[in-house]
Amino acid sequence: MLSYMDIHRTYTLPAIGILTLITLPFINRWEMSKTAFITAVALLYTTPCYNYSIFNGARSYSPERVSAIVGNVPVEEHLSVVLQIALISLWALLCLRWRLPFLNFNHDERSYQLIRWIPILFLSVVMAVGFKIAVPEQKTFYLGSIMCWASPVIMLMWYGAGNYFVRNIKLSSVAIAIPTLYLLWVNRIALKENVWHLNKTTSLSVTVTNGLPLEEALFTFITTTMVVLAGNCYDKAYGMIVTFSLIFPHQFSLSWKFISQMYKAFETSEYSMPSIITEDLKRCIKVLDTSNIFGTSNYLFHIATRLDLIIIYAIGRITDNVIDDTSISNAEKRKLKLKLAYNFLKLQFADRKSDYDVKSKPHEVDIDWTQYESILTDDELSSFRALSRITFFLPRKPFEEILEGFDMDMSDTLYRNENDLLTYNKNVAGSFAALFIYVVIYRYNIDKYEFIEKDDFLIKKSYQIGNGLQFVNIARDIVIDSEKLGRCYIPTEFMDDEIEELRILCKEKNPRSLGNKKLQRYAKTLIKIADKHQFEAVDAIKCLPRELRPLILTSIEIYRGLIYCIQSCPSFPNKAKISKLHKSMIILKGLYIQSIKYVV
Repeated sequence: MLSYMDIHRTYTLPAIGILTLITLPFINRWEMSKTAFITAVALLYTTPCYNYSIFNGARSYSPERVSAIVGNVPVEEHLSVVLQIALISLWALLCLRWRLPFLNFNHDERSYQLIRWIPILFLSVVMAVGFKIAVPEQKTFYLGSIMCWASPVIMLMWYGAGNYFVRNIKLSSVAIAIPTLYLLWVNRIALKENVWHLNKTTSLSVTVTNGLPLEEALFTFITTTMVVLAGNCYDKAYGMIVTFSLIFPHQFSLSWKFISQMYKAFETSEYSMPSIITEDLKRCIKVLDTSNIFGTSNYLFHIATRLDLIIIYAIGRITDNVIDDTSISNAEKRKLKLKLAYNFLKLQFADRKSDYDVKSKPHEVDIDWTQYESILTDDELSSFRALSRITFFLPRKPFEEILEGFDMDMSDTLYRNENDLLTYNKNVAGSFAALFIYVVIYRYNIDKYEFIEKDDFLIKKSYQIGNGLQFVNIARDIVIDSEKLGRCYIPTEFMDDEIEELRILCKEKNPRSLGNKKLQRYAKTLIKIADKHQFEAVDAIKCLPRELRPLILTSIEIYRGLIYCIQSCPSFPNKAKISKLHKSMIILKGLYIQSIKYVV
C-alpha cells in the first residue's frame, strides 16, 4: 500500500532527479527564476481551486494515505504542484532551449491577430460553459470547475505568447505530450492505490483508459499545457528583450525595472516590432550554416549569449569570405568592402576613450546605410546592421586586430617562427575569444559592469585559448589552404627546405607532393603548440560564472576534437571533420565528466 508521499518518492522524484542530471549543464539563473515564478503563481492560483473542489466533494483522500491537511488540501497535493512543475519544466528545457526565440516571432499582423483572438474567443465560451455546469452535487461539477478554472489563465497567457507557442508548436507539443503521459500513468497508479478518489456524484464516471477518469486525464493534460505555455510566455518576453535590446534595455536581474520590462515585452505584439532586426539575425544564421563546429558549440549557450556570438562570428565569416575571394574580377569589389569595414568600425567606436572602453546602456550609432547597400550583398549588409546593434558593449581593439589579421592574409605574409604565427593567431582567433568574454560580462553582470583593462587575467587567457584553437585550425587546413588559396601558415623554421616547400605550397599549390609523413609532422608540431596554450590557459574558465564553465569547456573540446581526426587518419586529410558520433561523445564527456573539476 502506497501513501501519497510514497507516490512522490517512488515515481515523481526519481524522474525529476534523472532530468536534473541530464539538464544540469543548461540550468542557469534564468531557468531557475522562470521555474520559481511559475511555481509561485501556480500555488497561489491552484490552492483556492483545490480547496473549493474538495470542499464540494469532487475529490477525497484516504486519511491514512496523507500526512497532513492544510485547509481542505493535503500537504502532498501542494507538493504535487511543485514537483509537477519541476518535472515539466526540466523536460521542456530539453525540448525548447535549442531554438532561438526570434525564430518564433510572427511579424504578420493579420495572422497574428487571428492566432491571438480565435482561441481566446473559444476559451471564453469554454469558461462560460464551465461556469454554467460547475454546479455542486451535479455530475458535471468537476469538469465544469476545471474548465472555469483553467480558461482565464490560458487566455491571459495566449494573449501574449499564443503566436510564439504556435510558431514552435512541434517542440512545444513534445514538451507537453511526454510529461502528460508519464503523469497520467502515475495518477492511474495513485487511483489504484486508493490514495485519492473522485466522487461519482460530481464526475461523469467516464474513463479514458484503464479506469482513469476523464476529468483526471483532462486536468493532467491541461495543467501540463499551462506549465509549458507559461514557460513560452517567459521565453517570448526574454526573447523580445535580447532581440530588441534598444527598445528593452534592461538585462536580466531580480529588480523591479527588469520585471516590469518583462511584462511589457510579454504583452507587446511581435508585429509591432521592427522586422528588419529579426531578418538580419536570420541572415546571420544563414551565413554560419556551413560552420559545423561553431554551430554545434553555439547551441550549448543560453539564448542571449548565443545570439551575440552568432552576430560576431557572422561578421568574421563574411569578412573572411571576402579575403578568400582571390578572383581577379572581384579584386576591386573586395577592396571596397574592406574599406567599408574599416569605416564602419571607425564610426561604431568613434566615441570610445580607449581600446577597451565599453558602454553599459544600449544605443545604436547613426549610420547612413545607403553606401553599404550598393556594395555589400544582402547577407553582408544584414551582418553589419546586426553588429551595429550590439557594439556598445564590445571593445574596439579586438575588431581592429581582426582586420589586421585579414591584412596579413591579403599581403601573403610569411611566418618565420612560432612568434610570427602567434601574432596572426591573436588577430584572427584570440580577438574572437576576447569578444566572447565581453559578451559574458555584459549578459551576466550588467548591473555591476566594470571597465576591464587589456592586461586583465581573464582577457589575457581568453586570447591564449583562441590562439591555441587557431593552431589546431591551421594544422587541419594545411592542404586546403595551399590548394585553394596558395597560402602557407607553417612557420618556415619548421621546414627542411624553405624555398622549395614554399614554392610547392604557395606557387604550385600541390601540398601532397610533400608527402604524407611531412604533412603529419607539421600538423603534429602545430598541435603540440596548441596543447601548450590550451593547458596554460584553460584554468581561467574558473573565473567565469559557474553555470558557463561546462559549456565553454565543452565548446573548446569540440574544436580540439579535430586533433584526434587529424592524428587518427592513415593519410593526411584534406580537411578533417568530426563525425556526429565522435562529436556527441565529446559533448557528453565535456558536459558531464571533464567539467566536474571546474564547477565543484
